[in-house]
Amino acid sequence: MKLPLAMDSQLYIVIPSQDPLSQIISKHLAEKGNSIVYLTDNESEGYAIAAEEPRVRYRFCSPRDLNAIEHELYWVERNISTINSVVVMVNEEDIDQAIMPISEDIFSRYASRLDENQPNLSLTYVISPKDNEKSSDSLAALHLKLCELAHQDQHRAGIKINHVVLSPAQEALESVCAGIAKDASDLIHFLSTNRAKAMQQHAFYFSN
Repeated sequence: MKLPLAMDSQLYIVIPSQDPLSQIISKHLAEKGNSIVYLTDNESEGYAIAAEEPRVRYRFCSPRDLNAIEHELYWVERNISTINSVVVMVNEEDIDQAIMPISEDIFSRYASRLDENQPNLSLTYVISPKDNEKSSDSLAALHLKLCELAHQDQHRAGIKINHVVLSPAQEALESVCAGIAKDASDLIHFLSTNRAKAMQQHAFYFSN
């Protein structure tokens, strides 16, 4: 039996990276009244965020196991509700030539099964910096590359894809990083709503 969602609530899948930004963004999305399914194989992290925020449900799943992720998409649909949005947290070092480590193909297959009257599935890649002092320059270059790709015809039926690049300086205070994550979560939430139904293949850049 599926659990009913509030009328103004979105159901998110969050696939975290090894970065506290994943937890911050998930909590902010939950605070907006959304329901979150948090996929991680880090049990202590998963149980901790679920205990702290009741709108977050933890599911054990390796963020690098594509088959397991796809299985979870269908499990969530059967047991909770239709997924409105997927947030994939990505470390810069895992990106190869602007190709994301978790391909949108998984999510396209899921979206292709949805009722044609359903809004498009929102897929947002949130990219955080690798740990070196030149990261801001490389992230800026990546952002420009993503903007360039946005002009190519890469639209997929049933899915809208956007990229959010976060580039807090290494020496930034924890409060600054949290502020950037909050702003990013506001944008992610907006991208999943009907008001942004035409927004896809955009690349956004946040820096302190």
